[in-house]
Amino acid sequence: MPGFDTIAMNLLGAVAYAVGAYIAVEYVLPKVKVIAAEVLRYPKTAEALVYLLSITVYLAAAQGIIGRIVAMGMPYLSTYINVINPVIDVMNGMMPVVKTLLLGIGIVLLAERVRLRA
Repeated sequence: MPGFDTIAMNLLGAVAYAVGAYIAVEYVLPKVKVIAAEVLRYPKTAEALVYLLSITVYLAAAQGIIGRIVAMGMPYLSTYINVINPVIDVMNGMMPVVKTLLLGIGIVLLAERVRLRA
């Protein structure tokens, strides 16, 4: 059985991941949405961008929380938590596609801006 300090520190770490994700999604991403809506001139594109970014934030937070819970060293808890890992793996597998998509959208929008100024 792990010590109290190990459990407490890992629980605090998991809570910190959750709080960080909450702050990012509730306070930071709405500001990104406002800026993106101004820059992109397409409100639906800005909404989709913020949605994809929020999924990325939630995924990173979930990975951190799972890592902290597994690091507690409780075998029965780790077994149940590891059931969620395939979902995280599938989402991580999609992230390169999402990044490439965002990069492509950025290039197209940049090309459109340059073409409009010329």
